Amino acid sequence: MSITIKRNTGWQGIALKMCIKVNGEKVAMVEEQKKAEVNISRDRAYVQVTQSGIKSNEIEVEDGDILEITSTKLYRMNLPLLIITITIFNILIPNSIHSIIAIIIIGTLDIISLFLFKGFHIKVSEREE
Repeated sequence: MSITIKRNTGWQGIALKMCIKVNGEKVAMVEEQKKAEVNISRDRAYVQVTQSGIKSNEIEVEDGDILEITSTKLYRMNLPLLIITITIFNILIPNSIHSIIAIIIIGTLDIISLFLFKGFHIKVSEREE
């Protein structure tokens, strides 16, 4: 009994493999634009993926399911929004010390947000009948 997992998460995180967990246990890794076939011991199992601590939702899967991993909108917008915010703070805060402090605070909050919210979404794209 097995499932197939396709990764289509985009350019962010492309350098790192994504960890596939079945029923909470790490069973495989998958690279961007690649597929991984994972054996499941029962007819049904729970699958979640993680990358550097950033998680996906957890879904119930059945034998023969084909899953697709994508990035969430929040994760895709994270870096551009961070760059825009830092640029605005550099313009609005002329004092370089205050600007650096603001950038460090914003960067820290940004990193924390990645761990609080789901960065990836996993769904069943095809299910055998």
